[in-house]
Parts: sequence; C-alpha cells; structure tokens
Amino acid sequence: MMEPFIVTLMPTEAEEFSSHDGQEFLFVLEGEMKVQVGDKVEFLKPGDAVYYDSTQPHLVKSATNTKTRILAVLYTGAK
Repeated sequence: MMEPFIVTLMPTEAEEFSSHDGQEFLFVLEGEMKVQVGDKVEFLKPGDAVYYDSTQPHLVKSATNTKTRILAVLYTGAK
C-alpha cells in the first residue's frame, strides 16, 4: 500500500500540477524543493518534509537551478 522512491528533480521552468488517489510523504535529501498543494506553497530544504492528500492538485519541483533529491512515499490504500 506504500511505495517508497528516491526521486531526482531536475531544474525546470515548467510548473505542471497533478492529482491522483492516495497520499504522499516527501522528505528532502539534497537541494531545495518547491511544493504547492492547492494555493499553499512551501519551500523545503534538506531534512524538511511534507505530507498531503494527493487527490488535491499539487506541484513538486526543484526550487533552484540545481538538482534536488527526495524520498517520496506514496500511499494508495488497500488493493
């Protein structure tokens, strides 16, 4: 029901929102990350984390011109 991933976010100007069933927990390992859920925007640094309902439109991207590495854990419920 929970899927962990190590994700590398490369710098980009694009801001693409997504939404899907489940919940997400993100933990920043390296770099800086911008997270937006609905109208709420957070800028996270190494050691920071965020948890949200992923049915809400959300955006996750590197906040700088360097890559960002995160631990992403997605919870999709019982299968």
